[in-house]
Amino acid sequence: MTVKQGLTLIVTLALTGCATSFSPDRIRQEIAVQTGADPQSILEFTLGPTMLVLARTLFVSEPTGTTAAGQPLAGLRKLEFAVYDLPPGRAHALDFTRMKVTGWEATVRRRDAASSTVVLVRGAEGDTVGDIVLVTAGARQAVYARWSGRLSRSLPEAVGEAVARGGPDGVKRELMSLTEQSR
Repeated sequence: MTVKQGLTLIVTLALTGCATSFSPDRIRQEIAVQTGADPQSILEFTLGPTMLVLARTLFVSEPTGTTAAGQPLAGLRKLEFAVYDLPPGRAHALDFTRMKVTGWEATVRRRDAASSTVVLVRGAEGDTVGDIVLVTAGARQAVYARWSGRLSRSLPEAVGEAVARGGPDGVKRELMSLTEQSR
């Protein structure tokens, strides 16, 4: 290992240790702090490498001549996803743009009267990113998603556009669309 590689590794480890940690539980806590109440119900799941391989094997068939790089979620190693039903009458208090975040680059940070959205990335390398986090809330629901792996730099922008078009429901529709394109 060269001195430059060693320094790069040390800086990377130091910055990783300082980065805000994201998980479904962290977002549930943020909702509770900002609204004063826990979400009414939560749907959450995590797919790790083994389950993703199984899902791709069972549900994805690549047409002849296509490559994994042509798929929107090529390089995905882990997916965390959660949907939270917000406490009635308190959703207006929820503003994810106010979250304190370190060690991540915000590609989208948007707040209006009806919603708030943050899309964050880290681990950029060439034309890929290592982690993408989406947190968005509308009048009734909040959505958290985290994609990890070696993902296309265009994915955060696509997620941001889906949110702009349709809020949390737009994100759910976009994820279904990406899944269908991969089949």
